[in-house]
Amino acid sequence: MIYNMNTGVHISTENNSMRDLIDRRQCPTPLVSRYTLYGGRRKTVRRGEDKKDHIYVDLYSTRLLIVVMSLLLLSCLDAFLTLELIREGNAVEANPLMAYVLKYGITPFTTIKFTITSCALIILCVFKNVKITRICLPLALKMYLLVVIYECYLYLI
Repeated sequence: MIYNMNTGVHISTENNSMRDLIDRRQCPTPLVSRYTLYGGRRKTVRRGEDKKDHIYVDLYSTRLLIVVMSLLLLSCLDAFLTLELIREGNAVEANPLMAYVLKYGITPFTTIKFTITSCALIILCVFKNVKITRICLPLALKMYLLVVIYECYLYLI
């Protein structure tokens, strides 16, 4: 017999498994908690049924860090190559928003490009267990890689 402190009831475990007990968690893991930046232990969702409800974790994998840092590096390389190609007269900025910002100078262009990319990556990290994010991160990495390879090709011509 087990005494449940939440309900004050004795529960027989002879026929019931331990999973049939009342869940000790009052609510799912919040988006931002005291463990968000330091001290958390949760890296993944443990149970299949929790994947629909509890999508936030405290710790992130090294693989995710590598993908995020690679995307930031490729974004910076993209900005540099774009500015070099525009300076040489071999290309124009295809993104209308960034073309508008480029009219104000190189510093606002690079600052806004880095800020937009960083904010998007932070959001994708927080929602790393959502199915669309698991699709978008590798896709974004491949697309940025293709863009940078194309810009390198244009730069070498």
